[in-house]
Amino acid sequence: MVKIPFCEFCVKTRVLCQKCQSLIDSGRYSWLDVEVSDALLKVSRKMNLSEVEYVKSYEVDDLLIILLRNVKRIPRGAFMQLEKELSSIIGRSVKVVEHGSVNEVIAQLVSPAKLLTISTSWLPDGTTETVVKIPSRELRRLPIKPERLQAIISQISGATVKVELVKERELRV
Repeated sequence: MVKIPFCEFCVKTRVLCQKCQSLIDSGRYSWLDVEVSDALLKVSRKMNLSEVEYVKSYEVDDLLIILLRNVKRIPRGAFMQLEKELSSIIGRSVKVVEHGSVNEVIAQLVSPAKLLTISTSWLPDGTTETVVKIPSRELRRLPIKPERLQAIISQISGATVKVELVKERELRV
């Protein structure tokens, strides 16, 4: 069975116990997380997700990004089936992402577009900014618009992120 932060009974009935309600009240999770947990429980009846652990979900326009741990252990075909099953249960496009380092998450969110570089700049005030460079020719392959991608990476990582599209001529210089 997939590991979720809520009690299975609470997720199925949508009547939360004190522990589950406190997770939502604290702002750590939302009702979206309860809905996604329910969908994961339904999918786990068909697929073996015993190693998988739910982390968090994020909404971007009509796309739902679901962060999971240990999802890389699932074979590629089963992984695609997982996204398909979750999409049909939830009723919108789903992208499942392995929770890991910021760079790993960025690479998965940008996929199938190619990534040029990910770099960190230290600013004079002591903060950092992560700069993600993507070749402009890859724009049509990006699953999320660059400005939305920037917002979602910032939300997931808690860091300031800037997504830049780089033209071919700028690469040769």
